[in-house]
Amino acid sequence: MSQIFLLLWRLCTFRAGPDAMPANNTLLGLIISLNALLSVSLYLLVNTATLLKAATLVSVSMAGTAGLVWLIMNLMEMGNRFPQTLMALFGVDILITLLTGAVAMVTGTEEISAAGASLLTLLMFWNLAIFAFIFHRALNIHIGFGFLLALFVVIFSIAMSQAAVST
Repeated sequence: MSQIFLLLWRLCTFRAGPDAMPANNTLLGLIISLNALLSVSLYLLVNTATLLKAATLVSVSMAGTAGLVWLIMNLMEMGNRFPQTLMALFGVDILITLLTGAVAMVTGTEEISAAGASLLTLLMFWNLAIFAFIFHRALNIHIGFGFLLALFVVIFSIAMSQAAVST
């Protein structure tokens, strides 16, 4: 398991691509489950929400991400790379979620300091850069186009999840 976290860290530092992820459906399921658990926990830590709302928000966001990535990859005839790409995206998100949770716990959830807000902003941009790099490598596209895809996927997933819980 430590080798997977090392591989995810190498993805976060742009030294490995999604192709380095093992093509293993069990591992993909484990990463998706761990990501969901951590994301729901973090959402409950920083928001006053019910477990159902947090679980709905995270589930819809993850499903939106997975569905859109699947669609993009198949439209670009790279569908065979989907499992490894999804594993890379959700695996990296686990590390970013852990770092975000650490910042939230250190800076407090009621009133965040300027330093805490700066750290969270840096994490958000780092996450977008990593996603862009993953799309760049998985789809054989320019890094700039990868960034646009990353931004689109993130905004789409957030919009879907917010629409699901606003009713």
